[in-house]
Amino acid sequence: MSKKTNIVSRIGLTSGLAFAVALAVWWSVAAQAADEKHDHGAHQGHHVAHLNHITTQAEVEALKPGDALAMACNMCKHVMVQHVTKDNLHVKLMTIGQKHKCVCGGTVTVVGTGKGEGKSEEVNHVCSKCGDDAMFVCATKPGSGGEHHHATDK
Repeated sequence: MSKKTNIVSRIGLTSGLAFAVALAVWWSVAAQAADEKHDHGAHQGHHVAHLNHITTQAEVEALKPGDALAMACNMCKHVMVQHVTKDNLHVKLMTIGQKHKCVCGGTVTVVGTGKGEGKSEEVNHVCSKCGDDAMFVCATKPGSGGEHHHATDK
């Protein structure tokens, strides 16, 4: 019974984290949009960002400046949102062999799963404290987060 309860609680936690990630990205994108346009046009100042689970370096490389990606740890209950810029630093988040810190103080290593090849190989984020199945990454559809930026970037 304990194992069944653990699975049910993990599903609930993952769903909660996915909602938190979506809310964090929406909040960030909405605030940015409100700063850039004050006319409250057709969307009345609201911009909704939809996030999709991504698993490969190729998917993150397809993102455009102004898009957003988020990494969530369901053990730490921490969500990190990063806006994509022209410097491509966001690609490191999905590059095999890269390491970064988790909020728990652990070291997160990007490892290949063996599914796919090259930049299309699926990756996992393994935290030295949270484990190998605690994190996931999601992002806006490539180009969808930057639509309102293109006119001002020229």
